[in-house]
Amino acid sequence: MSSIEDRAICVRTWDWSETSQTAVLMTREHGMIRVIAKGSKRERAAFSGGLEICSLGCINAIIRPNSELALLTTWDLTDPLMRIRSNLHSYRVAMMSVDLVPRLVQDHDPHPEVFDALFTHLQMCNTTDHDKQSNLIGSLAWYQWSTLVAIGAMPIFDHDVMTGEALGSSEVFGFSAELGGVTQDPITYESNSKHASKTVVDRVWRIRSQTVEFFRSLGPEPDIDRFLDEPAEQVLRSARLLAAFIQERTGSEIPSMRWLLDDS
Repeated sequence: MSSIEDRAICVRTWDWSETSQTAVLMTREHGMIRVIAKGSKRERAAFSGGLEICSLGCINAIIRPNSELALLTTWDLTDPLMRIRSNLHSYRVAMMSVDLVPRLVQDHDPHPEVFDALFTHLQMCNTTDHDKQSNLIGSLAWYQWSTLVAIGAMPIFDHDVMTGEALGSSEVFGFSAELGGVTQDPITYESNSKHASKTVVDRVWRIRSQTVEFFRSLGPEPDIDRFLDEPAEQVLRSARLLAAFIQERTGSEIPSMRWLLDDS
């Protein structure tokens, strides 16, 4: 057995008994860990009143080699991020953000960049004024992109994923989640016999050239302001594209995304 100390964001919780919980924590230096917090809801327990989703704390835990659950021995709450729960839009954005962690990050696989991006994004959810809520979508798109880059799963925008060739000019491009990136307008591939032997792709989405150019301009580590400075319509399209891409690549519907993908 080994003991760890780290900063952690709580991304999921379940009641284990009347007084105990199990949880999924995204730690900065040790990656995602699944824990059991025995007696966490007892009044005098060393767990700051229990674990709650979208809260930040410092932890001590014991990693047990023969168990999927680490034993959480302390949880010192450092930031409850309470304002997230005071506004529906902030709450939706935050819940979607933490829901992505167990779907994209492997257990015990450290990704400090994911932790830092998630915490920065949750702070945005916690502090954004009601009249600046469009910033939350920009922050969400930045967080999604940063996470995909950190785990090496970001979609490709710098060349055609079907041919490997440079993209030509077009007002509308195709995007294949299956192949992981952008293509020329999919009509080209339906009519051009040159590509008849290529693998058939079931779903190709149409995306605007402005969206392709935006992602091509980002680079691997864009500052969050790069997203906040874009027009609201552009960051909304970007957030929706990344959300749909993540959902397709994980292979299942992600209920916390419905508000973003279904919103007209």
